[in-house]
Amino acid sequence: MVEELCQHVTDDSPTVRSLCLRGLVQIPESHILNYIQQVLGVILALLEDATESVQLTAVQCLLTVLNVSEQDAVDPILISLLVRLRNLQISMNTKMRSNAFAAYGALSAYGAGSQHHAFLEQIHATLPRLILHLHDNDLSVRLACRNTFQLLAPLMEVDGLSSLLNKQYFTSDRRSDYEDFIRDLTRQLCRLSPVRVDSYAVCLVSCMLSFLDDQRFLAPYFSQVFAMLVGRMSQSPEAVVRAAASSALGLLIKRSNMLKSLSSRFDRTDPSQNSQHGEPHAKTSSELQEEAAAKPNGAQGEQ
Repeated sequence: MVEELCQHVTDDSPTVRSLCLRGLVQIPESHILNYIQQVLGVILALLEDATESVQLTAVQCLLTVLNVSEQDAVDPILISLLVRLRNLQISMNTKMRSNAFAAYGALSAYGAGSQHHAFLEQIHATLPRLILHLHDNDLSVRLACRNTFQLLAPLMEVDGLSSLLNKQYFTSDRRSDYEDFIRDLTRQLCRLSPVRVDSYAVCLVSCMLSFLDDQRFLAPYFSQVFAMLVGRMSQSPEAVVRAAASSALGLLIKRSNMLKSLSSRFDRTDPSQNSQHGEPHAKTSSELQEEAAAKPNGAQGEQ
């Protein structure tokens, strides 16, 4: 039965793929350990499925399977699972986001094994996004992020971090409490190495650039952020910081081009607006074209 289900997880129908995966994770606990690596392999593959509903099924099934998975079965694919879950955390689907963050936290149970160092790097790479979604618009996402943060904190090796998560403002939905938490958290994180702080800053800039709807609000900060990113990209000895700065710089340049097009659009006002603003003699584009066409004739007459 397991072999048949595994064969059909590549079926053309998204419904069949999802049902096969659900069937695999419903194997009785007394037997599933014999097939756990096969099941995890299928889940890993379907986390990158082209259909979002299949991806969501894979995340939900991962949460189910992790309850019975042993360290030896998860270790070989731990980092691959983390990377693919990170890609799903930016989904516009709230169920996908909440489940992806929850599964990320569930994997913390395997973070102390042979992959501890690589797992720690993945945590730090995800931290800025996790912090942002602590104040997500959706309650289920906020709750998933809080629980995940509490599970990951002991592995991050940051003094005083766990105590912050036990304070009232961490579980509050009020914006002011969230801002207080961010201020205290920033003080704790600044005690880390400069490389960590730089990478957090670059990641947060990237997130804010991608989330801000009205790009005109960025205009006053373009030069400051641009200079900071160029400095990090050219001077940081760490490849991860240079790569993140380069990615954020690309986003900034893209947004800059959008701003220019918006500005030029607002600058192009019609003649009636000019006359209303004290420019009664402003010429229309057709008048300017007629003058330009007449100039060569006038020049010949003078010669």
